[in-house]
Amino acid sequence: MLIKYLRLLVAFAKAFAILWFKFPRASREQKLAHIQAWSRHVLEVMGIRLNIAPSSTFIWPNKIQLLVANHVSWLDVLVIQALQPCVFVAKSEVRHWPVVGSMAHACGVVFVDRSAASSARKMVDDVGSALHHGYCVAGFPEGTSSEGHDVSLFHANLFEAAIHRDVAVLPLALRYTDARTGSLCLKAAFVGDIGFIESLHQVMGTSHLAVDVQIGKTLSPQGHSRRTLAHLSHRSVLSQLQSLQA
Repeated sequence: MLIKYLRLLVAFAKAFAILWFKFPRASREQKLAHIQAWSRHVLEVMGIRLNIAPSSTFIWPNKIQLLVANHVSWLDVLVIQALQPCVFVAKSEVRHWPVVGSMAHACGVVFVDRSAASSARKMVDDVGSALHHGYCVAGFPEGTSSEGHDVSLFHANLFEAAIHRDVAVLPLALRYTDARTGSLCLKAAFVGDIGFIESLHQVMGTSHLAVDVQIGKTLSPQGHSRRTLAHLSHRSVLSQLQSLQA
């Protein structure tokens, strides 16, 4: 496992080099390409196999849309970035995570303080601005992570930006499994009192970890309120997760 950690440290060093030296001069498309390539590399370094369900909808590269998914792990961000580079919505605590917090800030992550009502309004405005400037945005409307058995109800705030900007919503489901058996693997779940470093160590020490992804059909925001769009997106993600579990 020592070699895996050394390779991961090298990957993080490359990430900071990209953020400090390449991002300031890079175009939007180049930034997205850097993020996608780095995310795929880190998943490979950690030995995590990415499986896209055959029935999944194709993600058009760089298409402006709001991606929403069930939330199991901090790995979810890497998985989605490997598929479609996005600006993410994340809880404010991520700012203080070692290394990751600095990278998230540099990548333009939209942070949300759940204890402050004004933060939700700012989040909607920031997400709308990112969509307006041509970026895909991704978030986890459950508002918390789970072991991956089910999908909690979606909070509606995030969907307001999609309605205001008339941007389609792309729902997708994530399920972490043992690549040998296909059974649910809880080692990736970032739940309870576990900290980031402890979770990282747990993931790094797990062999044959895979993540199965089911990508649904895009949902038009037209004719929807934020609550009805959240409900429709939740039903789609739940249905996709059940399909992965079948």
